Amino acid sequence: MNKFTPLILLLLFSTITSTAQYNNEFGSTEECYEKTFTVVAWVLTDTTNSIDPLTENQVRLAIDNVNSKFSGICVDFNLCEFNELPNHRQDTILKGTHDEEIAALYRKKNVINLYFAKEIINEDPDPGPCGYAPMGSTNIPSDTNKRDAIFLKKSCFSDVVLAHELGHYFGLYHTFETDANGIESPTGDDCATTGDLVCDTQADPNGSNDVNCHLDPQDADPVSGLYYEPPVCNIMSYYTPDCEQYFTRGQLDRMLMIMKTGRSYLW
Repeated sequence: MNKFTPLILLLLFSTITSTAQYNNEFGSTEECYEKTFTVVAWVLTDTTNSIDPLTENQVRLAIDNVNSKFSGICVDFNLCEFNELPNHRQDTILKGTHDEEIAALYRKKNVINLYFAKEIINEDPDPGPCGYAPMGSTNIPSDTNKRDAIFLKKSCFSDVVLAHELGHYFGLYHTFETDANGIESPTGDDCATTGDLVCDTQADPNGSNDVNCHLDPQDADPVSGLYYEPPVCNIMSYYTPDCEQYFTRGQLDRMLMIMKTGRSYLW
């Protein structure tokens, strides 16, 4: 027997064991769900549709691009309806007030409803977000009007913004999450219980990035002294990189778990 054989076998066993532990929580990393989710778009406009107009083709193109980001778990999205709603009064959405009214008036049950408006007003924490969505979990939520409502600002709509909000809808936190689960250490030792709860997204201090998609300025953890190396090109971050943005395998597996549990009612 070659003297390196025992070492190779040990490494192989460790890899298999580690993968098995990972899969125990999130399901097989090779699973192909073969699921198409139905999407309905509602575009709120002024009477002439002259302010930040949004076309059906723009929405379809964005969804096509989003589909490529979910291809790793064989999931895609299909726009089955595109509705324009001339109503200038509702073209600005105050989160927690107007969104309730809009979702009550215009809603298709058990599908993903996208609502597009000229402006979104949110007092906390982001006064003018590009969008927001209900957070998914492994529990099926109550059948409220906003259960499947994703609100999007027309002027900053893109495939990445849509993918980001779908990430929340299917249970993903921001890569820099601290409020819900505590601060993740750059060592990664606590990745399963802190931050975004996904272990293949590095700890993220939510800084800024340079033109080469690196954290700038560099930021060190005061406890460990280690420098952060956040996933600058990750869809669930707040960086603005000039690179292809993606979900990690761990993020895809977490969303798959929630698709099969808390969002299992979707058509």
